[in-house]
Amino acid sequence: MKDDKNVHYGHRERLLDTVHNVGLYGLNKVQVMEFILFYIFPRGDVNPLAHRLIDKFKNISTVMDASLDDIKTVKGMGETSAKKLKALIEIFNIYTSSKANREDGLSTFGDIYDYAESIMRYKDVEELYVFGFNSRGDYVADRCLARGTLKMVGIEIREISNFVNTYKVPVVYIAHNHPGGSCIPSQQDIVSAKDLKNKFEFSGCELRDNFIVGEDGIYSIQSKVMKRVFGKNDKYIDIVTLLNKKGTRNF
Repeated sequence: MKDDKNVHYGHRERLLDTVHNVGLYGLNKVQVMEFILFYIFPRGDVNPLAHRLIDKFKNISTVMDASLDDIKTVKGMGETSAKKLKALIEIFNIYTSSKANREDGLSTFGDIYDYAESIMRYKDVEELYVFGFNSRGDYVADRCLARGTLKMVGIEIREISNFVNTYKVPVVYIAHNHPGGSCIPSQQDIVSAKDLKNKFEFSGCELRDNFIVGEDGIYSIQSKVMKRVFGKNDKYIDIVTLLNKKGTRNF
C-alpha cells in the first residue's frame, strides 16, 4: 500500500498545472480553497483544511470575508495563517485598484465610478475615500480618510487639509461604501455630506461630488440620483452612459 507521502506526491504541481491550463473556474470550491492555501502553507497536505473551511463557511467569498477570530476557530488555522489569508484580499484590492487607476488617469465619470467600485464594492467594512484632481481635471491621488464604522462628521479638518495641501488639489470627489446595504443615503449621510463640503471649502478645495457605493449601485448625493445600478451576475448599467450616448462627458 502506498504511504501518504506517495499518494500526495506531485499533487500541488498537478493542481497548479490544472489552474494554468483551465483556470480556477475549472476547479470545484474545495480545490480552489486548497489552491489558495498553498500560498499560506508552503508544504504539507492542506486538502483536509480546505474541506474544513468550506464545510464551515460554505463558499470561497465567505471564507475570505470571515473575521480573523472566526477563521481561527477552524482546526489548522492559527493567528499567522488567518492573517495571511485575510491579506490576500488586500493584494486583490491593490491589483484591481491599480488596474482601474490607469496611466492616462481618471478623466470621465465612468472612470471614477469604475475606480471607486473596484476598491470599495466588495469591502466588508465601511471606508471613506477622497480623490483629488488638479485644475485641468487630471487625477492626482486618492487616500482612505476613514475605515470601520464611519462617523464622517467626526473626520477632523486636519486630515482633509493634509491631503489637500500635500497634493495641491483644487477639486476633490469623495466616496464611501455601505457594505451589504443599499447605496441610498441615510439621514446621517446627508448631514455628513454638508459638513464635509464645508470642511473642504474651508481648506480651499471644491468638493464636486459625494457618492455612495452600495450592494445595489452607486448613488450621487450631489445629484440626488443613482449613477450606476448593479444588476444580476455582477453586471451593471451605467446610467450616465445611457443618458449621454452622444459622447463621453468629462469632469
